[in-house]
Amino acid sequence: KLMGRHCGFLAMMSVLSARYANICLLPEMDVCLDKVLEHCEHLVATQGYAVVVVAEGCGDTLMESSGELDAGGNKKFADVGVWLKEQLLSHFKSLKLPLTIKYVDPTYMVRAIPANAN
Repeated sequence: KLMGRHCGFLAMMSVLSARYANICLLPEMDVCLDKVLEHCEHLVATQGYAVVVVAEGCGDTLMESSGELDAGGNKKFADVGVWLKEQLLSHFKSLKLPLTIKYVDPTYMVRAIPANAN
């Protein structure tokens, strides 16, 4: 899960620069969860892994958020990263396929270090 409450620009640019993500989900997209799950199934079957990047704003497009506001007055989004992880685990379990997920939420890592112009 990467930053991007209303716009997937950071997630997309990260995916393009890293060049190893297989799927990038953005809040601007109409995402069909069934197609994402099927594609992950195909990737795991053919290459042994799938790297999925999801912008945090998808927590408002893929699933229902509570509508609560945070201290800054912004709408609180549901945690789409954890939700997507559970959807993937459930899908693979229903197919009786093994799946191990390495879930990384770099939100605090990115915001906890001093800015570096390099």
